[in-house]
Amino acid sequence: MKKVTILLMTVGTLCGCKKALNVPDLSSYSTGTVWTSPQLVQAYVNEIYNETVFAFKDGGFGWGAQTDELYSNFGWCHESEYCLGEATPDNQSSSFPLNYSSTLNFWSTLYYTIGLENTFFQNISLLDTNGNLAEIQSLTGQVHFLRALSYFELLKRFGGVPLISQVFTANNTTFTQSRASWDSTMQFILNDLNVGLPLLPQASYVNSNNLQGTATVDAANALKCRLFLYAASPGYNPNPSPAEWDSCAAAAMAVINSGNYSLFGSSTNYGAIFTNFFNPEVILARVYSGTNYADRYNTCYRDLSPNGYNGYSAYNVLENVVEAFQMSDGSAFSWSNPAEAANPYANRDPRFYADILYNGAPFPNQGVLGTNGQPRPSFAQFWSDNASGVGGLDSKFSSLSPWNASQTGYTLLKFVDSAVNFNTAPNNTTNCQWILFRLGEIYLNYAEAEANLGNTGAALTYLNMIRSRAGMPAYASGTQAQLLTEIYQERRVELCFEGHRFFDLRRWGVTTAQEGSAPGLGIVITPTNPGAEIGYLTQPVPPPGTAFTYRVDTVQNRVWPAANAFMYYPIPRSETQVDPNIAQNPGYQ
Repeated sequence: MKKVTILLMTVGTLCGCKKALNVPDLSSYSTGTVWTSPQLVQAYVNEIYNETVFAFKDGGFGWGAQTDELYSNFGWCHESEYCLGEATPDNQSSSFPLNYSSTLNFWSTLYYTIGLENTFFQNISLLDTNGNLAEIQSLTGQVHFLRALSYFELLKRFGGVPLISQVFTANNTTFTQSRASWDSTMQFILNDLNVGLPLLPQASYVNSNNLQGTATVDAANALKCRLFLYAASPGYNPNPSPAEWDSCAAAAMAVINSGNYSLFGSSTNYGAIFTNFFNPEVILARVYSGTNYADRYNTCYRDLSPNGYNGYSAYNVLENVVEAFQMSDGSAFSWSNPAEAANPYANRDPRFYADILYNGAPFPNQGVLGTNGQPRPSFAQFWSDNASGVGGLDSKFSSLSPWNASQTGYTLLKFVDSAVNFNTAPNNTTNCQWILFRLGEIYLNYAEAEANLGNTGAALTYLNMIRSRAGMPAYASGTQAQLLTEIYQERRVELCFEGHRFFDLRRWGVTTAQEGSAPGLGIVITPTNPGAEIGYLTQPVPPPGTAFTYRVDTVQNRVWPAANAFMYYPIPRSETQVDPNIAQNPGYQ
């Protein structure tokens, strides 16, 4: 824990968050001065938001690349350490300051942030209440929410952790804190939420002038809902009681009944949830402004798009999740079906077309030139012919940055605004939205809670609201076991790439046998008429008579080293060496 102490000593030199409000740089002020000015305290709280409400790699990609959702092309989050069974307490690269070139461990980052939050509570009473009381109360409620979120991020990564509520100083040189239990950590989080709730605004006041997004009563209830969902799940709680499921359902219904949110979009514009900022489905989000370059945070459209559009193909969709998207009639996709095998991307769940860029999928050419200096076609080209060394513009044989080609034959479309021109956008920056909570998740949490309580009618109602919005047929009444299977399927598709799958698998207790060591799969797409396909490089539409064959291929063989390993992340050895009372997680030496 010594690392935490050192970091806490830097509080007086932190910069205000430039992405939220027009506030001064805190580095110009002493720590004591901060607590004399409401504007400086607001800047201080903005910095806490900046460190607490994660984006980019923790927005879903880094987690997805450690499951059957994604393959990490460049290992920005060191995902292979987990996929190949190589994670140890010694290779958890530093995550402070928060950046994209580190693991998702975040132990030091989160305790640093908790130090900021504890410093706020220690000093907020110094601010004159005259004329500032309402703002003080609101900021206090927000920081209670943010500390709860910080500890929740620790809990989901590590299980029970040391509960620190005081501010360490340079005089603290000995640390003997032990890890609290899972339940005690959960109760600490709940206490912060319950204290903060009466102080938080009742309705969201997020708008284009406040790009940060501010914690509200609904955001606090959304966090409660997710916390109780984890607490009730057998992977985290071998003997869950109805009380946890009841609490999960109650927190979900508090958000639903607020009337502040509604499902957004339809089967024809589902992707707008993630590119139409502050739409009515969003409960809490961050938006990074394109006017302030923040690599990886507001360049994700470029980072996720294919090389043939001057993108990086940083995270590649696995065939595993492609196959999870049902046919449009609700039946399962199967390579054993000749018609589906011949044209695997036809007649699928509408969300497939909004979430995944596949061979032949429409995508604007954005002024990119292909071979012979001609504008490239406005659709993705992941096909390749190994025999002739020829491939589409998004393949490993592309004339455009082939080193950035997808390794799986797919890239993400979810989160990507395809109208952005990577050739003309300065530094490739855009406004990007990172959603922490949205109503779609709350509906699915509620459905799972009610299904586990045996209230299958209520569960089915909210599950089918998600299906209906997507343009998929409703599920019919069935047994409780059938309903839970359908909920798991719907979470996999509706919430894909949003950072839920990693933790869903663990809380359901299905990781070891079914997903932990399952190979990461891709697709090999070969033209049946390579000569015609070469013309496909510059044609605005596929030439007549061209067709493809499809072969599923292993991109990464994955390893699950032991029955209990990788359920949680390892605690960095530097932390357990400083404080021997911090017990390491099972499965790590």
